[in-house]
Amino acid sequence: MKTYELDGRICLDKEDFCLRLIALLHFPDYCGHNLDALYDCLTTLPEGAELTITHFASMEKRLGNWGKKLRKMLLDAADGETLLVSLPEEKEPTAAEVNDMGRTLEQELLLRYSPIALKLLWKEEDIPEGTVRPWPAEGRRLAMCQAFALVRRNRKAYTMLKDDHWCVWPLVGYKLCPLEDEDYTYMGTKFFVKDPQRGVRFLREEYPILKGPAPIGFAIAPLRSASFVPDAVTIYCNPAQIRSLLMAAKFTTGNMLPLNLDPVDSCVHSTIPVLNGKDFNITFPDPGEYERGLTDENEVMFTLRGDMLEPLTESIKTFGKIGFGYQGLQMEMDMNFPRPEFYNKMFEKWGLATGELWTHR
Repeated sequence: MKTYELDGRICLDKEDFCLRLIALLHFPDYCGHNLDALYDCLTTLPEGAELTITHFASMEKRLGNWGKKLRKMLLDAADGETLLVSLPEEKEPTAAEVNDMGRTLEQELLLRYSPIALKLLWKEEDIPEGTVRPWPAEGRRLAMCQAFALVRRNRKAYTMLKDDHWCVWPLVGYKLCPLEDEDYTYMGTKFFVKDPQRGVRFLREEYPILKGPAPIGFAIAPLRSASFVPDAVTIYCNPAQIRSLLMAAKFTTGNMLPLNLDPVDSCVHSTIPVLNGKDFNITFPDPGEYERGLTDENEVMFTLRGDMLEPLTESIKTFGKIGFGYQGLQMEMDMNFPRPEFYNKMFEKWGLATGELWTHR
């Protein structure tokens, strides 16, 4: 029996899933990117194929109604003889396991601050133990960037509902305060865009808004001590640490990281695209976060989906073991330096000079 395996966590969306499945199972190029075409190709596979899609449930959640139809189609296509389809139940990590991953990231990357765990809340009973609301508990309302600063710097753990906010943009991005038509016209002029109509169109069509129903708020805490399993994790780091995270992200998914960088509203741009299904995201702290959220000039924000935390952490550890992690890299100016074996093979093929082999440090 020929076995095939696909990790649902790395599938960005419907199109990405179709492309990966078609490539994995060697379907013909003319296979359409729709359920009917996939079904036809699945049911004409040579006898004795087994397809396993791990972490299907998390992917199904991201894909919404199409994900539910995909599950049904896959199970309908499996006849038990020509094709076996396995969608194993995924085991969600515990809060303690998440805490361990947070400490590992801090140690491997020499992070100055703990990564921030974020969890969407849908009802008051969801409010995690150990978190407090800044307005009732501390008598102050916070911008989201200020709450992030207190979490990563002072190890605070907050629940932020509508009344706890002091900045307009998280209220918009997290749909805590829905916009009316007149609001788009008014607020769309606040994006530092010369053409006000372009700003209005940006707010209507491109601004990151949480998909699906509106939550009542969110909880945030240091990843190393959070009492909950996060939906997203934000890491404040320097550009060299970003490089290591990007290497781990690419190693995990095989994808380059597509970016839309915006100089304002970093609280929204860092988290909402990830909560909407993107694997990873990079954002520069905005002017307000620099002035009032105490970010340093060399800090960058790296955010990942909660279900990508385990594979990313494992990838970071893998690079550390082979001497290519954040701590293993060292500056050198050695001419004719040792290189990986495949460098020599390619240079030999091209008729160029070969040299000493690079080995693990």
